[in-house]
Amino acid sequence: MKLLFVSHDIPSPAASDTLAFYHLICHLSAQYDHDITLISFLSERPRGEDLEHLKSVCSIADPVSFRWSSSKKLLFNSVKSNALNLPKNLRQGVVLNELDYFYDRRMDRKIKDLMKKDSFELIISTRQMANYLVDVDAPKIVYPNDAMYEARRQVFAHSAGLERVAYGLRYILNRSYEKRVYEKFDACLVVTQRDKELLESLNPRIRCIVVPNGVDVNYFSPIDVEKDSASLIFLSAMQYPANVANVFYFYNEIFPLILREISDVKLYLVGRDPVKKIVALSADPLVRVTGYVEDVRPYIAKSTVFIAPMILGTGIKNKVLEAMSMGKAVVTTSIGAQGIAVRNREHVLVADNAAEFARGTISLLRDRYARVTLGTNARKLVEEQYSWEAITKLLDQILANVLSECG
Repeated sequence: MKLLFVSHDIPSPAASDTLAFYHLICHLSAQYDHDITLISFLSERPRGEDLEHLKSVCSIADPVSFRWSSSKKLLFNSVKSNALNLPKNLRQGVVLNELDYFYDRRMDRKIKDLMKKDSFELIISTRQMANYLVDVDAPKIVYPNDAMYEARRQVFAHSAGLERVAYGLRYILNRSYEKRVYEKFDACLVVTQRDKELLESLNPRIRCIVVPNGVDVNYFSPIDVEKDSASLIFLSAMQYPANVANVFYFYNEIFPLILREISDVKLYLVGRDPVKKIVALSADPLVRVTGYVEDVRPYIAKSTVFIAPMILGTGIKNKVLEAMSMGKAVVTTSIGAQGIAVRNREHVLVADNAAEFARGTISLLRDRYARVTLGTNARKLVEEQYSWEAITKLLDQILANVLSECG
């Protein structure tokens, strides 16, 4: 099958928003010998080794350079680019598109030239690039992962002041975009049943198909290292408002309850770009804020319990899958476990209030046998259902079905 992948950045396993694209390109090429071409922006984020590996498994059209701006400039840049893309937006019934942040005339020309030059059986796009393809007359799939408008709504409902105003506007813009653009595609791939329901309730003409994210089970495998006496790890990108809210929910509501029982437990907050108020938690001698780390596995391995205290969020939490794949005992909420076929107390502990979350964490900190049992069961589940080999097999069948239905 001749496939074209259109991405807003060079896919990388180190970036959650392109992680799935990276593994799917690698496995679809290796396992099914598909002829794959990638067209993408190139930011400062990707690691050189990821780009070099992709070159060995697919053709890469010369990437268009791109510079990420701060979230404060995102709406400004979206408005500026909207002026260039306004005719297409108006045809879709979208007055202002937040994702025009990714509109670039050079990329528009490159995609059009590539489509004239080559004949692709199927096109697969990230959500950020979908508006480039709405007028393309070819079988095409958009891969947004989750219902972003719902993620924006949650942050809006949880915030105050200017942040509330900004996320209220972003909720409206994302809702309009997802409602009107996704229906132009032959399929819309999401990672959970909940995201499917959210998007199809927004517009019944959106054809959603659930494809869970996977894990590199060889890379994220159990590591025998010296463990901390009692430590917890929370792993996420620390600049996003939802993740910031999750951190402070744990630190303010749950951590004090744990410290009443185990006074010396350490808390590791691992992830890139922590905001100032998360960095300030380093003043607590029991808290370590690492910022970006090249390899998260040693931090996961040496921790006693992996925590995912999610009160906001959509989609599958890749870090939960990675911790499970490493055989770690995980305590999370229903939001943190959504989209993963776990059974409470068999694969992970699920707790949706602070007291239950604290009790579950304390019990695991004190009970090595329970930790090992949970971790072993979690690893087995991931190997059976969430390896990229298993996920790619599912996706390859979906691609074939979509192509067949398009005639």
